[in-house]
Amino acid sequence: MDSPIEIEDDFKLLTPTEESEAMADLIAQFADKMLDNNKRIFSRVLDMIGATDTKGNKTLHVDMLATHLAMETPEILEVMSWNGNDFDLPGKITSLDDFRAQSCLGNIPGTHPWKSGSSDYVTRFLQSLETAVRKNASRELLGDAAETLELPAPFCEFFKHTGGVTYPNLDRQIFVCSFGDTISSAQEQAQPLEKMCERVPSLGFEVAAGWKAGDNDQNSWIHYLLCKEVDEPDEPWEWRIFINNINFQDFGYYDTLGDFLVWYSGAFDWVDWDAVQSHVDDLCGKCKEALEVDEE
Repeated sequence: MDSPIEIEDDFKLLTPTEESEAMADLIAQFADKMLDNNKRIFSRVLDMIGATDTKGNKTLHVDMLATHLAMETPEILEVMSWNGNDFDLPGKITSLDDFRAQSCLGNIPGTHPWKSGSSDYVTRFLQSLETAVRKNASRELLGDAAETLELPAPFCEFFKHTGGVTYPNLDRQIFVCSFGDTISSAQEQAQPLEKMCERVPSLGFEVAAGWKAGDNDQNSWIHYLLCKEVDEPDEPWEWRIFINNINFQDFGYYDTLGDFLVWYSGAFDWVDWDAVQSHVDDLCGKCKEALEVDEE
């Protein structure tokens, strides 16, 4: 008979009411911080664009903005001309100041609240995800406990409050993936451990179970893993969140969902602003060249 497996999850010590109140407070704090973060990032990007070629015409700057916002990778694949219809704004845009006054792009809290009537869907998805995580959990490390393994209580409560959180990548350089959404199925998220750990910077940890909680097809992944430190074999298993952003060599892990959300909503402090400036300079050159061709 297998010896009992100890899994540390302090959130489960709370009553259901306390869990709900604690998570609602955590998500509200996240949304406030993310809103401030996005405003600061977008304002700085607009300032950078506006500071280029100050003697040029305003068309250059709005073309730069259109090209910037159309990017789905850090590479400029196509120069865009400004078309106000693409942004559903109330008034005509002829300058960055016009756009700054009318756009809501910086006013994004990063959360996706569930619509009313979705509780059944949430329950079904969590059950499906838990089943998939159990299926791929390590029997060697967990023994029979793999068959009754439960998802981390903080994530379950988080998922009851929101359909995921998103960093909108207004800098168009980092492209961090969203976290905790249902774009991919539970089976796609809870992959076999060996395959999943190929994308996880989990050196120094034994991984017993988990799932891919974020993936944007831009070399950015977030994983929720049940693990313990290799050199601390007597410690209990814990659920940790691992990030892996290959393009910017950004790796790490967070012991709690709260710690992860603090990091996730603080992008202004870890965006590579030198890279953004180089990108804006490149934007200026390419858009100016395109305008000169149009004028010939």
